[in-house]
Amino acid sequence: MGSSKHNYSIDQCDHNNEENDVHSTNWCNKFNQIWERSDYLFGLLRSSDDFYRQPIKLRLPLLFYLGHLPCFTWAQLQHLDGVNKIIDALFDKLFQRGVDPNVLTGVVNHGHSSRFSINDEIEKEYWRSFSVQSVEEYKIKVRSEIKNVLMNGDLKFDDLNALNVLNIAVEHEMMHQETLIYLFAQLPIEAFRSDISNEKDLRRLCDVTSPLPENLWIPLPGGQLSLGKPYSEQLATYSFGWDNEFPSEPTYVPNFELQSHPVRIGDFLQFVLDNGYTTKQWWDDDAFEWITETKLSHPTSWSYDNSYRVNFVLQRDIPIEIVLDHPVIVSQIEAKAYCRWLSNKTGSEIDLPTEIEWVYAMWDWSKCIPLALASGTHNANFRHLHTAPINEGTNKSLQWQGSAFEWTSSIFRPFTDYRGSLPTYPGYSADFFDDSHFVLLGGSFATDLKLIRRTFRNWYQDKYRYVFATFRCVKRNAHTDHPLTTADHEKIVRLLSNSNHRTIPSEYFYDAQGSAIYEQITSLDEYYLYNQELKLLGKRADDIRSTILQHSNIHNRSSPSNIHIIELGCGDGSKVETWLSPWIKSKENISVIYHPVDISQHAIDSLVQRLQKTMGEDIIKEHVNPICSTFDKMYTHLNSNEMEVQVVMLLGSTIGNFASYDSNHIKFGESSPAMKLVRSVRSNLKIGDWFICAFDLCKATKTMIQAYNDPKGITAAFNYNLLIRLNRELNFNFKITNFLHYATFNPLLQQMESWLISTKQQTVSDQNGFSLELQAYEAIQVEVSAKYTPHDIQTLISNNSFKIIECYTTDDHYLPYALCMAQAV
Repeated sequence: MGSSKHNYSIDQCDHNNEENDVHSTNWCNKFNQIWERSDYLFGLLRSSDDFYRQPIKLRLPLLFYLGHLPCFTWAQLQHLDGVNKIIDALFDKLFQRGVDPNVLTGVVNHGHSSRFSINDEIEKEYWRSFSVQSVEEYKIKVRSEIKNVLMNGDLKFDDLNALNVLNIAVEHEMMHQETLIYLFAQLPIEAFRSDISNEKDLRRLCDVTSPLPENLWIPLPGGQLSLGKPYSEQLATYSFGWDNEFPSEPTYVPNFELQSHPVRIGDFLQFVLDNGYTTKQWWDDDAFEWITETKLSHPTSWSYDNSYRVNFVLQRDIPIEIVLDHPVIVSQIEAKAYCRWLSNKTGSEIDLPTEIEWVYAMWDWSKCIPLALASGTHNANFRHLHTAPINEGTNKSLQWQGSAFEWTSSIFRPFTDYRGSLPTYPGYSADFFDDSHFVLLGGSFATDLKLIRRTFRNWYQDKYRYVFATFRCVKRNAHTDHPLTTADHEKIVRLLSNSNHRTIPSEYFYDAQGSAIYEQITSLDEYYLYNQELKLLGKRADDIRSTILQHSNIHNRSSPSNIHIIELGCGDGSKVETWLSPWIKSKENISVIYHPVDISQHAIDSLVQRLQKTMGEDIIKEHVNPICSTFDKMYTHLNSNEMEVQVVMLLGSTIGNFASYDSNHIKFGESSPAMKLVRSVRSNLKIGDWFICAFDLCKATKTMIQAYNDPKGITAAFNYNLLIRLNRELNFNFKITNFLHYATFNPLLQQMESWLISTKQQTVSDQNGFSLELQAYEAIQVEVSAKYTPHDIQTLISNNSFKIIECYTTDDHYLPYALCMAQAV
């Protein structure tokens, strides 16, 4: 035994000041609470013999953990000034560090302090040389010394090193309490005391809704975020984190779709019954070889004897049909195999989310984890010793309840500019930056609430099957429509090279990803255009139809005549059914053909699928003829004759995308984009044809700016996606995190403008020799949305040989529909 520079008893308190008294007491309380839980967990074991069990061959016997928890804490406190006492020379070394051997080989590739063997008999013989009582006595001695240090050690609670040591000790024991529970889950039920083997509320948590509600796909726009948190040397900004939680790493995530909740036992059962474990194509080669050799055929918590049954920690042989709605507990390789099976089944590219996607979705975008923690609606912090059902699958939002950590596809790695390990625990993360461990996020039913934070990262090998880990799937939009060409590249390079006004045309917004993000924009409260326009159409669609029929004198024509309704920039067609229904459902002998026109094939496909669900296949075949094209080229795809009526529609204030001013700053000058567009529409119409155009009126600047820079960042993601598209299709190297989205109203030109501002000096280039030097705060304009006055509308329409027959205005008077008839030129 060694000596210590201090040897106070807990009752001999001689504190320096009252503030230190408070800190000492608070830390004593923290340790007491965590020790109380550890004692409760070890107290679940029936007898001393059970401490010598090695329930998972890749981990040490349970006796090791009884000694490891106090030993590790004491080893950490040795880093505090004046603390150097040896409690027990052998135990202080034996219990200091555990093991994480390779799942396939059993080899330990990192430093560890204790003996380890995957041979169960040898392990038992060695560990039985230490009595449970001797380790218990060691634990009591260590705890006494820890309290001594806390109450009488003259600790500096404003010292970051001291705070790190104390937090490491507490959180380490929290994490090992979860390790204990997943070890316990592998013990025979006979290892536990009979009086605690069944939780009273288990049956209440096993009320399955049949069939299981659908696991919905939630679209997320993507955006800028940071992983980790910044290093801090100041007490005022100190926030404890393990070394792998630092530093802050700026990054960007493109748009994607994530399942609303984790995959359930009932979902995974379908994979199992569909020969999932024997179908090689779902597995990586080494994984399939391993599961074949080990004869794995279902998750480790399941058993099979004529029927599948599920095991929890203290409850066993539960019929699977009563826990179908619980999250499934699997390894990463099993989760990946399920994703591949589901991809094949659905025809979509489905995978596990990355660490970036998961953090963005669950913490930043939905805030479902902080909300669940704040409201107490979670299964964490040992509330139960088992998972809980996911019973809100019809909820159209992301959900998190705890129950289990969630796998990502991301390899456990240090963040950019990582400074290295914590001084008092050098091997904590560094030993596992080995490309063999993967990140898990969130928390389980056995995770202390303190560990459930945005930056906390758990990690395990992909074949490790024992941790309480589930998963949810991600779907990424990899589809590319209307790919950019060499001519597009030349145009973009020319516009970016204009140092007086660098621009990227907004026509390039609408690839598949951009269209998907725009669909989310339309659901925003701040984006007033969509909801008000939808209400207007719902109220006045019949009136618009009646006015067109009356003025076109359709009923008096000698022969039936088709009416071609041509919607320019149709998008996903979320408003189509509202105004198309009166035409389709009419019993009059009038043939209507709807032509949705969009540059994005993805948008058109989404529109057709939507109409198929709401109107039926027969309606689509008879009345819908999509055209994937630019506005100026779409007329070559349109087959109509002189006797047929054309109704061109430009809804959603799309006209605003075309600037009102020409290069000489003349409003509605001959070369202004708005004039050229309306003139092009008129040139393809006959006298008596129709043009319906929705204009967005000038209004309060705050209202307009919020519509183009919403708090959730969806409009920002829409703009960032433009750069991502140029990177993907034209091999530019825009670094998204070096740009800031900025929206403003220009009162001189009466237009909303969106800019991407360079946040630092940088070079943008491509693979063809183009190079652009941008200074900090230099900007690229990516969007213009012209706003109108009633006088502007009248000027633009009449100057292009149209006559306004009627105006229909939204309830907020923001958006008038101008119903115009083509006149003689």
